[in-house]
Amino acid sequence: MKKTLATAALLAAITLSGCASGPRQLTRSWDDWVNQKYTQNAWVHGALLQDIIPVYTVVGFLATVGDVLILNPYYFWSKDAWDNKGTGYDHVNPEGAARSVDTLMDDAAHAVETEE
Repeated sequence: MKKTLATAALLAAITLSGCASGPRQLTRSWDDWVNQKYTQNAWVHGALLQDIIPVYTVVGFLATVGDVLILNPYYFWSKDAWDNKGTGYDHVNPEGAARSVDTLMDDAAHAVETEE
């Protein structure tokens, strides 16, 4: 019983200590997948599975929970906290899209720094 409580306390301490920040790998991977599907069929993957039957919304919520409990704490504590440089996420561009929109960020904020 003491071991279970200690494990739960350690998990709670790690989870509740600023670990919602991070690359959100599961959530953003899910967003990329949904974006790809939406470009293939806007009615099925947009209106039906996102709005009418919120399948994509529920899976997105579960991905967010997985990020907050597992992946974000890993990246924060094992990499980002020690060198103060965040881990980025590379989005996938949808294939075969008839149209696309660009980021709302300006070019200066979107520029990637290179290490020398």
